[in-house]
Amino acid sequence: MEKTVIASSATLVSPDAFYTTDKYEKKQWYLDGSTMDSSLSIDVFSVWADYTGKGVKVGVIDSQIDFRHSDLKGAYDTSLDYNFALGTGNVSIDPANLPHLHGTAVAGIISAEGDNLVGTVGIASGATLVGYGIDYNKSTAVSDILAALDRSAELDVVNNSWSFSSNFADDFGRNPEYGAALLNPVMNGRDGLGTSLVFAAGNVGTGGSSNYHNFQNSPYTIAVGAVDPNGAASSFTSVGANVLISAAGRDVFTTTLNERWDHFNGTSFAAPAVSAAIALMLEANPELGYRDVQEILAYSARREGLSDTVTFNDGWTTNGATNFNGGGLHFSDAFGYGFLNVHDAVRLAETWTDQQTYANLASVSKTVTTNKTLVAGKTDMIAVDLVIDKAMSVEHVQLSMDLRWTETGNLDVYLVSPEGTKVRLMYDLPGTDRVGNVRDFTFSSVASMGEMAKGTWTLEIHNRNPDAVLKSGDPMSGTLSDVTLTVLGNAADLDDDTYVYTDELGLLYDGADLAERSVLRDTDGGTDTLNAAAITSGSTIDLSGKSATKLAGVTIAMDASIENAFTGDGNDTVRGSNAANVVGTGRGNDTIYFSFGNDVLDGGAGQDTLVIDATLGSLTGGLAADGTLHISARAGEVTSVANVETFVLANGSYSFAQLSAALGDAPVDAPVDTVPVDTVPVDGTPDALAPADPAPEAPAPAPEEPVAEEPVADEPAATPPADEGRADYATYLTGTNGDDSLEGGEGADHISGGAGNDRLEGNAGADMLLGGAGNDVLKGGDGNDWLYGGEGSDRLYGGDGADTFVLDFADIGNIDTIFDFDTAEGDRILLTGVGADDMSGAEFTLTEAGTTMILQMTLNGSTHDVVRLRGYGELDLSMAETDLGLLCA
Repeated sequence: MEKTVIASSATLVSPDAFYTTDKYEKKQWYLDGSTMDSSLSIDVFSVWADYTGKGVKVGVIDSQIDFRHSDLKGAYDTSLDYNFALGTGNVSIDPANLPHLHGTAVAGIISAEGDNLVGTVGIASGATLVGYGIDYNKSTAVSDILAALDRSAELDVVNNSWSFSSNFADDFGRNPEYGAALLNPVMNGRDGLGTSLVFAAGNVGTGGSSNYHNFQNSPYTIAVGAVDPNGAASSFTSVGANVLISAAGRDVFTTTLNERWDHFNGTSFAAPAVSAAIALMLEANPELGYRDVQEILAYSARREGLSDTVTFNDGWTTNGATNFNGGGLHFSDAFGYGFLNVHDAVRLAETWTDQQTYANLASVSKTVTTNKTLVAGKTDMIAVDLVIDKAMSVEHVQLSMDLRWTETGNLDVYLVSPEGTKVRLMYDLPGTDRVGNVRDFTFSSVASMGEMAKGTWTLEIHNRNPDAVLKSGDPMSGTLSDVTLTVLGNAADLDDDTYVYTDELGLLYDGADLAERSVLRDTDGGTDTLNAAAITSGSTIDLSGKSATKLAGVTIAMDASIENAFTGDGNDTVRGSNAANVVGTGRGNDTIYFSFGNDVLDGGAGQDTLVIDATLGSLTGGLAADGTLHISARAGEVTSVANVETFVLANGSYSFAQLSAALGDAPVDAPVDTVPVDTVPVDGTPDALAPADPAPEAPAPAPEEPVAEEPVADEPAATPPADEGRADYATYLTGTNGDDSLEGGEGADHISGGAGNDRLEGNAGADMLLGGAGNDVLKGGDGNDWLYGGEGSDRLYGGDGADTFVLDFADIGNIDTIFDFDTAEGDRILLTGVGADDMSGAEFTLTEAGTTMILQMTLNGSTHDVVRLRGYGELDLSMAETDLGLLCA
């Protein structure tokens, strides 16, 4: 980076920059900008630019939420809540008789208000919070919970930070009404798409397993484990093959009673992070089924930064799937598929094309009868094979066994899939001989997700105490009478495969493993998709297989067997094939190469280019009613194009509007004539059109009752404000001294917020946004905008176009954050208030801090932060003097 010298006499110490103005955001160690000692992050800041969970109803089945709390009252909906312990929907909080703090703490993690200058920020601060109040000390706690679960069909997501206190106490076989309570929400919630039911995995540590609870191991629920800030599995977290994912569970800072915040420990506080993430996913794609949500969470979870150390659990394994980063998925019975990554989950949700619900859930069962006997010291291991002959992809596996054995705490029980994935269903617990009656109890595993069910599954039962004896003194023995295996998943369109790639491809793998993962060839036909939407760097994809494909920095050997592609946040390049392709290039400034076939192309956000190796006169088509542009370059084939700004043809470069005008208003919605209508005069100049540029070369409770997982106190969180005012086609708007929300129209607007914490949006046109005093949010929208935050710590979004971000040297202590700076779009940073006489002795550098780049100024041995850059594109910065100060462009 080129450095230029300027001068300043002040020694400034800049504060840490965060996404919101909330006082305690820095104490939420799982957030991107936290100052706490942790390298882990749920990677949510990039998602908050678009989603806050708005319109999604998240329920909390727990002790009554203190909805008077300043961080919760904005999200809490008193018209939807119900206190089952009190039997009323007209809930009031008695300051002299406050409820247990547990529910209030859980609620803050989900949807604590953001940008309100106090407390913490919820992961889904825009979501609607609905409390289903329970009193864990009442004799009716179980029936109240069952009623709450049944009612949760009215909601989109429901958090359950509770479990039964005794192993095997919530046995659905002995208590069928327990299992029945889960069916209504998954069958009928969200108009049949299914309510997502999130459960804390449990806090028993080495005293049992999450898999010893049917609420936690049901195929209709999501069990969440707990992680420490250093990446280790929390010592108290309940392990098991049923654990799908993990999240922050120790030192979680959140809301509590009496307008306070505190730190808490427990899987109770990991589960709501996942519930909130699901709210963001559902805002991004409201058509997801509850099974899609589960699968996306598995494929988006991160192993990077998590401990490899094995204590009580079995550590990491790779399952037999073939569609995750070129191979199998990583799984651990402590972490599930890994640590919650909101960015990856939402990007996959945006591009998810399946819809997997209860209605299309497939299952197959196999029962084997046997008289095999376990005898301590003689036959300490028995095995049973179960053959599944149905072709289907695996999501959940359930197993029950009629085993009579007293010392169940000394058993290790394993299930091995046809692909060789081996998981433990029961544990030889340290210092525990008996954990309960396991006869016909249903265990489960999510570890084989993405594998094929067909083949031989093997059950292994190991007695780890060969000295076990009966009261008579004889060796302990027990008979296994039968075993039932049930596989649940998808049996439809099995040849339509989706291959998911994430940033972990370039981070986790090396050697022979990476070499195997660097080949992508689909061999079973069907319509297949390469989904690289979670990748944050630029991807290069050639669906024809004629040139190199590169994902997360790794070159992939790929043939023409993949039809569709989705890319992520980087500046991507995609070439189609002769098949009918569906291509979505997401965010970034992307380039798509036109190919033959009936294609659907969507450039997404950013300044995107479609390169067509043809002249304008050889094309037919027109603008469709839905705003897409239909283009035909060959008889019988039509390509639909959306969100592409520039079209590079053999004879010129055109904007979307120019090409639409040239092709006409009538879209091609049927095979075109053999000879297309020529709209170009003989001289080759487009009629009434001037190319924007010459044609470039194509760019290469207590026992038997549920209990709240006990919290151990520790600290709070926030939310972007909702849209308020709107002014269409405004040219000049001025705010008041309060907190204003002002929105421009399609012209070149001048919007001034004045004092207060304002929200200014320019929309289309070359807008000038002036935040004034206060911590403001400025969004330029389309066009070449001028954004000046003014005094305070401001958040600046330029949007599309070449934007100028203005910073005042006098206010350098209140650091601003730019969320989409990209020199490729022509963006620039203008530092004002620097006199020409001061321009000596100062140096500027870019420093990486996690997911943030910081532009820093060093002067007289002191370094000051000028601005923080998040969600940035290209950062090819140079320095130049202007009459206004220092221009970084």
